[in-house]
Amino acid sequence: MRHVNVLDVVDSAKLNRFHYLLVFWCSFIMLFDGYDLVIYGSVLPHLMTEWNLSPSQAGVLGASSMAGMMAGAFTLGTLADHLRRRKIILFCVALFSLAALASGFTTTPTEFTVCRFLTGVGLGGVVPNLVTILKEMSPGTCRNRLINFMLSFFAIGGLLSGLVGIYVIPQLGWQAPFYIAGLSCLALPLLYKTLPESVAFLVQKNRQADVSKLLRTINAQHRPGEPVVYGLEASPTQARPSFKALFGGERAISTLMLWLGFGMCMLMVYGLNTWLPKLMNSGGYPLSSSIGFLVIMNVGALTGTLISGYLADRWGCKLTLVVFFALAAVSISLLGIKPGAASLYALLLLAGGSTVGCLSVIHTFAADLYPAHIRSTGVSLAAAIGRCGAVAGPLLGGFLFSLNLPFEQNFLVFAVPGLIAVIAVLLVAQPRALPLVQQPSEGV
Repeated sequence: MRHVNVLDVVDSAKLNRFHYLLVFWCSFIMLFDGYDLVIYGSVLPHLMTEWNLSPSQAGVLGASSMAGMMAGAFTLGTLADHLRRRKIILFCVALFSLAALASGFTTTPTEFTVCRFLTGVGLGGVVPNLVTILKEMSPGTCRNRLINFMLSFFAIGGLLSGLVGIYVIPQLGWQAPFYIAGLSCLALPLLYKTLPESVAFLVQKNRQADVSKLLRTINAQHRPGEPVVYGLEASPTQARPSFKALFGGERAISTLMLWLGFGMCMLMVYGLNTWLPKLMNSGGYPLSSSIGFLVIMNVGALTGTLISGYLADRWGCKLTLVVFFALAAVSISLLGIKPGAASLYALLLLAGGSTVGCLSVIHTFAADLYPAHIRSTGVSLAAAIGRCGAVAGPLLGGFLFSLNLPFEQNFLVFAVPGLIAVIAVLLVAQPRALPLVQQPSEGV
């Protein structure tokens, strides 16, 4: 009986309807991820006025969704290596959709905080699984580009939230953006019907018949013509997902540095998206223009994500991350000098493109670091630990705002994480190929 590595079959596949549908659903979910998280930056000035919030209180409200994402990545994200990844994704979509919708009906900061936390739990659980499932079922020739294309919809969601902040909130109030966020739950019936299960998960559960059927959909050329046993690339001594496995095989330093890189990246992304309008407003820019700057930054985020995916396929994830983190540090620090209009727009585009571009590539970098049987656990825990930075970002912005520092110093503080991330990424070792784990036949 012949043994077949499913990763070889997936790698050699050509893009087809299966991949397009998978990318569509992952991108759809990522769009709402970006929208749900960035919208807080647009409603923040209105909430501070209506509920008479101090900068510190506003920072806590902003951090609540990030704390939820950390909890979601720790729990729902890591459970996917033990339970069905498809089921976890569906549950997360339902949770963040309903929680975001409920945010629009809140009347007190406490109610709003609870809803934002639950929104974050759903988002934190879904994103690592989207990266994992797309990583495991995309052709090798375009895997990074597909993942980054999907992750670019975070920026599209952020862009839409900025436009909603400019045009919808003045007409319908700050609650309206959250009603829009709840629309994602309408897609659940179609998502339930068409979203596939992860092929690596099916192999781990020894569902050989399902693996064979799914591989024929992924790669139409795969016709073994004889009984085969499907296996994964993994270490035989680490056949079960575990936290300890993340530090095995000389991965300890790499795992810790990956976590640090995630944290610094998310601190910049979520700190800026939460406080940019308010910081620019405090620097003398009108509120409408300040929210417009958020839109421009997310236009840059979209462009940067697509470019970073292309470069990651050519340069590799590590070099791409080093370059983009360095660009993030430089561009963010220069925002504080109050440049002319053209230079300001260019710096906003560069800051958005470099920070969110890093956020996209670092997910792929994490997926590359770990073998398939602990990939979802590895990506989820890296994202979960990184959420410490996401929580710190809004809190840091509130703290800086309360100090009444000179305008330029606020941006210098937000630039420092970019330099730390450059060092962290350089210390992550490149992953090594591991032998095939073979599963016993199910009589396929």
